This record gives sequence, C-alpha cells and structure tokens, in this order.
Amino acid sequence: MIILNGEQTANMVGKTLADLLQEKTEMMQNVVVELNGKIIHREELADRTLSENDRAELISFVGGG
Repeated sequence: MIILNGEQTANMVGKTLADLLQEKTEMMQNVVVELNGKIIHREELADRTLSENDRAELISFVGGG
C-alpha cells in the first residue's frame, strides 16, 4: 500500500511512477510527481518503482488569469 495525495492506495507497489501517472491522471503534461518529499524529474518516472509505504503527491498546475 502507498499513500497517494494523503490517501491509502492499493495495488500500486511495484509499479512505476509513469504507471501511476497514467492510471491516476489524464493531463500528464501538467502534473509534477513528488515521491517521499522529493520532486521526481519527468525523465526518471519510468525508472522509479513504488515501494510499500511510499508517499506520492500528484501536483497539478492550472493556468488562468
């Protein structure tokens, strides 16, 4: 189990951060991933695997005026 945006989320351990983004958001280009308090660069998402008790935050950027 991991913590995603403050909530327990099952069935994500062993998946990559790219998998997480693909499953949880439609607007991948507008999302930054924070894993255990560190921002993960986009080129690392496919190589970073989620482990038990990881804490991930998906942070969306919205423009407007």
